Amino acid sequence: MVKLDAKYLGEFDNWRSKMGKTVSCVVQSFWKGFEHKKSREFHSNGYYAGIRADKTHMMISEGQDDTLQLYSTVPFVCDSNLALHENCHIDMKLHVNSDVTTNGNHQCSIRIYSKNWETATHRAEAEEEIIFAKQDLQVDGNRVNALVFEQIPLLKFWHASDGFVPNMFSGFSPDDIQVRTIDEGPTGHCKGITDPHYTTFDGKYYTILMLGEFLFYKSTIRKFEVQVRTWYCGDGSVTCHCAVAVREGNDVVIVDLCHVGWGNHGSAYPKITEKTTDGEPLSPAVSVYRDPSNKRFSIHMPSATTVVAEINSWGIDVHAYAPGRDRQHTLGLCGTWDANTGNDFKRPGGFITANENTFGNSWRVPHGTSLFDVECPDVDPNAPDPVETCTCEGGSNIYCGYSQNAARNTVRGINTRTTVQKSSRNRGCPNTARRSRRSIQADAFYSDDIDESEGYVFDYGDNQPPPPVTQWPTPTLQITEADAVRHCRQAIMNSSMSAVCANLGVDIFAPVDACVEDIKFTEDLSIAAAHVDTMKASCTDVAYQNVSLYDVGDDGVAVPPMAVRDNLCPADCSQHGDCMNGTCVCFEPYTSADCSLVKGSPPVVRFIPNHGLCDIRRRPCRKTSIIADGLIESENLTCRIWDVKIENGLQSIVPGSHQLTNATIRSFKEVSCPLPRSPVLLGTPDETEGTIIYGYRISVSNDGENFSDELLFTIYDSVCQNCTSGPQCFWRFNTCKIRNFCFGDGDPNPNNWCQQCLPQLSNQTFSERPVNLPPVIVSPTDITKVNGENLTFTVVANDPESRPVIVSIASANSQGITVKGAQVQWKTDHTVGSFVETIKASDECGASDAQNFTFITMACPCQNNGRCVPDPNMPRGQGQYVCECPGYTGQWCEQEIDECQSNPCHNGTCVDLINGFKCTCDADHVGEFCHIDVDDKCGLQPCFPGVLCINVAGGFECGDCPEGFTGNGIICEDVDECALDTTNDCSYVCENTPGSYRCTCSAGFFLINDQCFDIDECAYGLSECSHLCVNNDGSYTCDCPAGYLLGPDNKQCIELDECNSAPCQNGGSCHDGINQFSCSCPLGWLGTLCERDIDECLVTNHGCENDCENTPGSYTCSCPEGFELKDDRRTCQDTNECETSYPCTHICINTDGSYICSCPSDLVLQPDGITCETTLRPGASATLGTNTETPQDCRKSDCPDKQLQECVEVGGNYVCQCVEGYYLAEGGTMCKESTVYDATITLAMINGNEAVFTEDGLGTPGSPEFLDLVLLMEEVINAAYESSDLEDQYRGCKVKAFRQGSVIVDFDLFFVEDDDLPPSEVMDAIFNSLANNTLSGGNGMIVVIPSSLQVSSQATTATDQMWYNNPLYLSLLCVGCAVVVTILIVGAVCLLTSPNRRRKMVISDSTVAMNMADMNGKAEGIDGPAAEDDKY
Repeated sequence: MVKLDAKYLGEFDNWRSKMGKTVSCVVQSFWKGFEHKKSREFHSNGYYAGIRADKTHMMISEGQDDTLQLYSTVPFVCDSNLALHENCHIDMKLHVNSDVTTNGNHQCSIRIYSKNWETATHRAEAEEEIIFAKQDLQVDGNRVNALVFEQIPLLKFWHASDGFVPNMFSGFSPDDIQVRTIDEGPTGHCKGITDPHYTTFDGKYYTILMLGEFLFYKSTIRKFEVQVRTWYCGDGSVTCHCAVAVREGNDVVIVDLCHVGWGNHGSAYPKITEKTTDGEPLSPAVSVYRDPSNKRFSIHMPSATTVVAEINSWGIDVHAYAPGRDRQHTLGLCGTWDANTGNDFKRPGGFITANENTFGNSWRVPHGTSLFDVECPDVDPNAPDPVETCTCEGGSNIYCGYSQNAARNTVRGINTRTTVQKSSRNRGCPNTARRSRRSIQADAFYSDDIDESEGYVFDYGDNQPPPPVTQWPTPTLQITEADAVRHCRQAIMNSSMSAVCANLGVDIFAPVDACVEDIKFTEDLSIAAAHVDTMKASCTDVAYQNVSLYDVGDDGVAVPPMAVRDNLCPADCSQHGDCMNGTCVCFEPYTSADCSLVKGSPPVVRFIPNHGLCDIRRRPCRKTSIIADGLIESENLTCRIWDVKIENGLQSIVPGSHQLTNATIRSFKEVSCPLPRSPVLLGTPDETEGTIIYGYRISVSNDGENFSDELLFTIYDSVCQNCTSGPQCFWRFNTCKIRNFCFGDGDPNPNNWCQQCLPQLSNQTFSERPVNLPPVIVSPTDITKVNGENLTFTVVANDPESRPVIVSIASANSQGITVKGAQVQWKTDHTVGSFVETIKASDECGASDAQNFTFITMACPCQNNGRCVPDPNMPRGQGQYVCECPGYTGQWCEQEIDECQSNPCHNGTCVDLINGFKCTCDADHVGEFCHIDVDDKCGLQPCFPGVLCINVAGGFECGDCPEGFTGNGIICEDVDECALDTTNDCSYVCENTPGSYRCTCSAGFFLINDQCFDIDECAYGLSECSHLCVNNDGSYTCDCPAGYLLGPDNKQCIELDECNSAPCQNGGSCHDGINQFSCSCPLGWLGTLCERDIDECLVTNHGCENDCENTPGSYTCSCPEGFELKDDRRTCQDTNECETSYPCTHICINTDGSYICSCPSDLVLQPDGITCETTLRPGASATLGTNTETPQDCRKSDCPDKQLQECVEVGGNYVCQCVEGYYLAEGGTMCKESTVYDATITLAMINGNEAVFTEDGLGTPGSPEFLDLVLLMEEVINAAYESSDLEDQYRGCKVKAFRQGSVIVDFDLFFVEDDDLPPSEVMDAIFNSLANNTLSGGNGMIVVIPSSLQVSSQATTATDQMWYNNPLYLSLLCVGCAVVVTILIVGAVCLLTSPNRRRKMVISDSTVAMNMADMNGKAEGIDGPAAEDDKY
């Protein structure tokens, strides 16, 4: 066998390439030394060397496809380094004209991998390429195209002996492949225009004036149909299309004007929406385009079927263009497409009627089944997946997309792609359709391209009266038929398109009959404009489809008639401009695409869809539509946005917040405005105060200067509120509003799963999760390893709520077990035996499962120095091992292998050894296997390799050394040809090789044609760089991307571990990434580095009875002074100071939250309120009050204020207390009148039981139930205010009554005199003390409904008006005082005449003055109670 180096198949030095040819070998033989005498030639079979296709020509019908596969007939390599063989490939670029496309090949090339070589087939095959025949919608006959492959460029690869050599495919190109596309004929055109006049695919013209939904066009061979809706238009005597729906496969597109009704048609705007069978986005192969007037829309389906909807003042004109494959396969109002108008009125059963009304009625769509009504269309299981195709016209002319295989009639001028909104009710459809390749968009459901409008009532025409009988002249305007004909013809003639279309052979007056009929019915002359558009539609169809009419462009390419493009302008520029090159040049002062608007006029805004409301839970609310008149599409179309704060229904614009954004036209009445990110649902309650409703005031400008009126756009969170227009928002039951964030019942805290919104406990804070099931450890608990093994195993724990599980060692861990995540490492060596450690699996809330794991060290069972290896088919740690047995076999290496069993010694005796054998030869043989005859001296190969050995008598002889060597044949030494210049002809570097030499270059260069060129090690993959390679002259250097560091070998990049610097604070776990890291924060911390402490008390008080106090990373409960935490660390209990601190010198009486010191009867309490002595210290006086009051027995001495104080028993002592409505002041001697507030609150639960009102219980004052609840209510209310900021002003409460309504409590609140507190502040004290809607006291707790609390100030005094406050009494008192004063004055005058009387009076005056001073002193709290000797 002769082997040929594959490089010789390609171009090499002066060797011409053999690729693309049939190669064969020619062999001749000759004797050495007689080379001139040769045998005859022997020829091998021929073999094609190159790349071929499995087809030499293809024939494909338009819209169809075929496969093509290329393959190489010879194997190839790219590098002598086989490690680089995996990606070795050849690319063959192809190009073809636009009639043919390929399947998503963005490079327009076909690739063959060397690794795909199959020895059985002698092929390396490329993947199949799909070739499509484009649907061009033109009548251009069958066309012949060629798939042309470019030459494969010069490639070089490293060859072991020749360095870099050209790849054998360099310069080769596969043969061209002929592709014939079969024309499917002209497209079918069916239309329904104005009121409405129909023309079938076969050209039959008819009119039906019916309300309802109708099947316009349906294909019987595929899932395609068009449906239309009609409404009353004009004066109600005629009907027009108001909506069209198009379905292909699993996709539906709808253009709808019906949603406003004819009475509001002046503000009608087209809603363009889509539905799919699975609720996912539209197939990317479906597209919708609009024209410059934004009134004409073109819907394109993957099959190249097109539906055009043209909006006019009466409704929608519908044009359907069917592909040739639907010929003879259509149903509906468009008739049977078979070139026979006689059968166009075929009804669903196949019967043909001559009556157009009977025909029209037969194609009504049953109520509720139309594409308009059904939100989730039935699935088409045969719908093909969308296919991306590319046009490959050579060079950079590569265009790829999902609609490249279906041409569009661009001559119509409907060429701007527009956005289609998803029907909001379609989003919830089940995901059952076969759309495996539909997931083009990420998170497609949460999008602002959603139509959230409500459904509307549609008149299906069940009770439609017969259309009126019309006649000439018309009844109102007296228009004659001749007038109508003249007007319609003149309207067509006035169009800039009329002459152009007539020159193309179009019957421009074909729409006149329908136009005249419309004027007869409507008396509206402006309707002629719609028929002018019909003429233009026919003209553009002819101009595009008939290629014989094409002009030749400047580049030599045939294009549709330029005159059509140049004269096709929207609405013929409304007669306010000239149509030039397809664009309106407007006269002053007009502007817009059709010259219909006046410059400088701002748009007139109508409304924002969906009442201007946006639920941020349904969509991002980052853009909104504005419905307006007078919109102009231009680069200056602008939206102006002001931020609006909305609080308690009041709106306030944020000063300086306005910003401008670029608007986007959706239709002639709809513009889309981008919006900034609102603060609604931004952040979490642990991070910031939230916002549940926010607004923007939006206006629109055509020129960026003149803006429209403003409309309010409201963004809200629907989880906890329901908003209607206005906006008016109402609270949702069973939800939480926590720091102005909305949460539903059971929703977790985003930063702490252990907390939930539980409205039944608290709707303003999170509550601790009441049910949290612990994880369960399911791993085996016996862990076994052999001595000396490093064992790593996984602890498997299942959490019922699928929460993360933390594994830890709960015992002393004296054996050095380590845990990382769920991986447990046991690296320490132990003698054979066992020990036990407790492993715990915990969730984030602390629920855990602990199991005792037994760690067992076993001896390796392998014998004879066998080694234990973990069984790869068994889990680690279960004691499952296999033995590696050198020289032995058996499960435990118990059996030695007998290598002599195979009789390796040919002529001798075999001696078995451990893991080997030894041959003992007989006398006639030698060699390792006794296989060489003792006389065969050459058998032991004594000569230099390649040197001839000859046995001779008594020995052997060796021939000459090979060329390039010198020696005796036994030992041959290489001749170094590079040592002398005379022995080599190298120009640069000579490299000695065994027996020869080779010319080469210095390291980093390669030799081509005696020239050294730099090797780009980076380009050829010769570098040893792990990441980045930088070529330089003769060498290269390695570099690393960000996040890596070049290692000590200057080749390998070592990833930087950003976690080495321990960036995560407060116990956060660091997770290293490529040039980045992330921190997982423990509970209680937030931030990138876990640097922000969460104030846990902001979103919940964690069940604290009193106050929750934030601490770094956590929280703690606190109690008011005089109280301490119970063992649950949440509730408070009274501190018994009398037992803990012993503050009193004699008698200590503990009180709720404080204490009172008392003295035996023979001692007196001192002013410090603590010390008892025999007498009161000089200059001191005892004072009534907490901790300092001496409990005097008021039964023995009167109260200081006899009118407003009463003697009552408290704790076994009789003390003075103020009457109801008054409080003790002025040092305990005076009672002052309280400021009183009426209060009402509703109870939900009492001591854990549902609050229930009964007449004989809480309805009966004095009953045990009544008295118990009074005591509890007054206790919890007192506790609320005594722990509030109003503690100093608060003086008590009194429960007055209980009422039905769950349980409603009426009570009074008493505050210090003249303390004019607002009721809201009084209410806040109770709100702030609520813990999960609960008020607690020593005798129990009550759960209230916070929203039921009402507080108002009383208009009268605290108690029933005293007799001395009666106005009549006061009047009489004043009169009496006046009389007494008069008598005293007269008496005084008389007394002044007597000296004796005068002296006595002075003494009396002095006495009176002294008594007044004494009273003043007492009033100021200086002295104590009056002594007996002070009275007079």
